[in-house]
Amino acid sequence: MKTWKRLVSGLLALALAASLAGSALAAEEAEKEAPKPAGQFSQWFSRLGVAPKAPKASEEVLSRMGTVIQQSKTAGDTTVTLHAAVWDGTDMWLSFSIESPNIPEEVQQYTPLISEKSYRKLRDDQWREYTRNMLEESYAGSELSPEQVEAEIQAALNKGQSSGMLLTPEERKGNTLTFQVNDGLFCSRWFTETEQPELTLHLENLRPYDGGEVFLKGPFDFTFTLEKLIPPVRYEGAGVKTTAMGVPLRFTGFQLSALELTAFFDDPMEPLLPRSGETLTPEKKRELDRVMRDTYLASSESVRGVWTKDGKYVDLTNSGGSGSGSAVSREYPYPIDPAAVTAVNIGGTRVELIGLKLTTD
Repeated sequence: MKTWKRLVSGLLALALAASLAGSALAAEEAEKEAPKPAGQFSQWFSRLGVAPKAPKASEEVLSRMGTVIQQSKTAGDTTVTLHAAVWDGTDMWLSFSIESPNIPEEVQQYTPLISEKSYRKLRDDQWREYTRNMLEESYAGSELSPEQVEAEIQAALNKGQSSGMLLTPEERKGNTLTFQVNDGLFCSRWFTETEQPELTLHLENLRPYDGGEVFLKGPFDFTFTLEKLIPPVRYEGAGVKTTAMGVPLRFTGFQLSALELTAFFDDPMEPLLPRSGETLTPEKKRELDRVMRDTYLASSESVRGVWTKDGKYVDLTNSGGSGSGSAVSREYPYPIDPAAVTAVNIGGTRVELIGLKLTTD
């Protein structure tokens, strides 16, 4: 199991690189179109995009999944303001700003910043329940015994929530930096239906990633509750076959949130994974690495766009993405109500969602 986790981490690193490259490309395209935000949430979360011909629709979707926070904390001559959060049931985004005369001149838009002492943490009892639910689901159907699964869960709980944040300013104006931070792996299905997540954002000792001086000492603490959510919807039973980059794939279902499309497929790696007691040879590991890489690239290439009920087609081929062993996600260029999506484009094939089974997690 530990070997398989390391293999998955390699794919996630590749996915992260692709996501960053896709996000940069999406940002360039957004600058070309430059639609104006129609409200406050669209301004706070400009990275999420605005529909060129329907900016009010983008604002409406964001407001339905957004929580206004507007908390400010001041220490010395530095003020930090946490503006808002949005949550699509998969990812959470935070918008905040730092105002200080101590920000070095070299810190500009997209300058990497780091802090080993900063963190975003879920309330501890919620985190423990969330982690247990997530891992129980992840290990369901594995070869591990119930005792081994429980040992893995306890090991994760004993590690606690991690600290350390890598941040990049979205913009600098004078002595003010603004941030729009994506916090993934925050899936709504691992919470109870009536539970609202309570979180704390802690900022302390922020400095340039290349080793520059600390310009935000802090600490600054903000505790808030996610009040709104547009839950994702999932469709099963697609059975769509396609081949991309020489890799045959069979897509089985789709999950749509307000910010991205996730497509699920039969994992080509499954026959290659080591069985219980089997030794993973260097040759087989290289083969697994190759299949992981090719599968991610092929599945990402296959997920091309969505159609909405007003007849519009939304192209996703230039958007950012991420992936795991049997799923790939594509970000929308702007927020879309999941209920408005009627079909998806898989390898050039239009797949109507109405013919699939709508499931609830």
